[in-house]
Amino acid sequence: MLHKNKRASLELSIRAIVIVVLAMTLLGLGLGFIRSQFGTITSINVEVQEQVKEQITAQLRTSGEKLSFPRNLQMARGERKTLTIGVQNTGSDIMYFGFDVDWDVANSDHVKFDDSTIPVIQNSFEEEYNPRFLADVCSYSLSPSESSAYGVNFKAPKTAGTDMIVLQVKLGKIKDDGSCDKNTDGVGVDSGEIFATKTSFVTIG
Repeated sequence: MLHKNKRASLELSIRAIVIVVLAMTLLGLGLGFIRSQFGTITSINVEVQEQVKEQITAQLRTSGEKLSFPRNLQMARGERKTLTIGVQNTGSDIMYFGFDVDWDVANSDHVKFDDSTIPVIQNSFEEEYNPRFLADVCSYSLSPSESSAYGVNFKAPKTAGTDMIVLQVKLGKIKDDGSCDKNTDGVGVDSGEIFATKTSFVTIG
């Protein structure tokens, strides 16, 4: 009886080992498949982004415009999206710049006013859209005739409506050596000049 118990225990141990090995093998295969799928998706996203960038810069070179920005945009409530915008240096000198994004108060449904005789705005574009972009005027640079594409990201409000979004390209001050001027805190010095401005109507469904 003791011999049979030992044999049964040995068989159970072998089966347990086999099951563990099979499970680890299947897990490894599954993880490998997932990694390959993510790699494929990532490469596709990169390829699409490059295609969009090339398309936008080509349009700028053909049209001679300074700035490319979608005129109309549809977004779902609470959706976060990155807009690809294009900038072209039409001048004869290097340019340093950053972005400024805001809404036009008179043409935006999500602007909230109080009930006073002279209405006061109760919210801001930053509160409603939580935008993400580089505002420092030394953030980017373009040589003469050079163009490139950049991203501006924001999150749609949770209620329906249409807002007019205003995008500005603000120039940085250039030093005598051709570099971008910065203050003691390392922040770019605004030249006070707006290189280009575009508006877009964003409709939240």
